[in-house]
Amino acid sequence: MNRSSQIHDDPSITRRDCLRYLICGWGLAFGMPLSLSTVAEATSGSSILDKYLEEQLHYQIGYWLIGDVGDAKTGFLSTNMSGIYRLRLEGHGKGFINFLLGGVKYTYTSFCLYLPDQDRLLPVYFELEKRRGGKKSLRTVRFDYASGEIVFEVKSTAGETSTQKEPMKTDRIYEDYLTLFYNFRHGVYGSLESDRKFLLPLTTQKKMQPVTLQIADLEKENTFRSREFSKTGKHFFVQFKINPEDVSSGSGEIKGWLSLDAVPVKGLIEDVVFFGDLWGELKERRVATNPRQVPVPDEVKNLVNGMLE
Repeated sequence: MNRSSQIHDDPSITRRDCLRYLICGWGLAFGMPLSLSTVAEATSGSSILDKYLEEQLHYQIGYWLIGDVGDAKTGFLSTNMSGIYRLRLEGHGKGFINFLLGGVKYTYTSFCLYLPDQDRLLPVYFELEKRRGGKKSLRTVRFDYASGEIVFEVKSTAGETSTQKEPMKTDRIYEDYLTLFYNFRHGVYGSLESDRKFLLPLTTQKKMQPVTLQIADLEKENTFRSREFSKTGKHFFVQFKINPEDVSSGSGEIKGWLSLDAVPVKGLIEDVVFFGDLWGELKERRVATNPRQVPVPDEVKNLVNGMLE
């Protein structure tokens, strides 16, 4: 397997690019670090929509000796607004442990544009909702390309709201968790290879640093695989770190396995509040047979329409 890496020098995404893509084509990586101000070449073959639209991934969640304390699922759906798609990851507890915790549910949602010329997803609006019992907190990120700023808003369980704004740089790529998840799987940031490292752009908080994701070399990969009871589908062992608050973890450290076609088949989040190390394992991957469209919130419509004015 080729272990070399290349830096791609493609045009960056600017507000003018976004407007051009909307008008002309409406319809949402790892060696040497990739530049965060460039984008990879469009992948050949099936588009990102062909590969992932209507895909559903279902995971079982467990910790320590208890193998079933929750479920998680992802979804990639069309909306009732042309060129806009909704991505979602939902996770919730179940059983006696969840009862003791008062009911736990996390929902990550992204509304994004599809850029046909780049064959990638561009985030427009992202939110992370946390529920426990009757309490709810909400973090939102609005990618306002028309005004050239990102708006971060946090609503606490006590109902208090704080807002921060940051100017957008025209030579930077912006991703939320879900657009990055699909863009990376699609190969926008490069192909999967052993012993490769990527700097991945991620913006869910002001002044957030890029994520360093490392794929293990073959020796480490074989060592980790030998510890797995089931070795099916486990081709690449990855390690990375994200904002601890977004996963209720003390460290934000995540490690796990990807399949040959970049499907996350098993993962572990370290030091999760109430649990310790929490793991998830893929139980089902399927494509919905009854495609449906979901409504776009007015806030998202306003952001998109602002780009066309």
